[in-house]
Amino acid sequence: MTRKSLTELREEMRAVARGEQKAAPLPAAPLLAALSREALELLGILLREHPATVTELVTLTGRSQPNISRSLQLLAKYRLIRLVKDGREVRPEPIAKVLRVDLATGTYETTPSGAAA
Repeated sequence: MTRKSLTELREEMRAVARGEQKAAPLPAAPLLAALSREALELLGILLREHPATVTELVTLTGRSQPNISRSLQLLAKYRLIRLVKDGREVRPEPIAKVLRVDLATGTYETTPSGAAA
């Protein structure tokens, strides 16, 4: 990936906001390091079962609540899920259904969970 000046980054962000260009792909290495077997299992459960709360997700996985919460925070950091507060509960919602990694450039893009793959 090439370095961009602050002015170039600002113009790129504005063009994306106006819909004139797609957002640049994100670096893949940190994401790939975060996608453990447990994280992939969690994503699969979110996409298949649609749990309404973290508590329900704990029941579905048999993992502890702190463990699930840490995993969800990491998945949210990489924009694979969104955590929605609903009163005192938190509802995990998948954002991405498909993940494409470009090994040549070391970047990734996601396909939204509601879009066709």
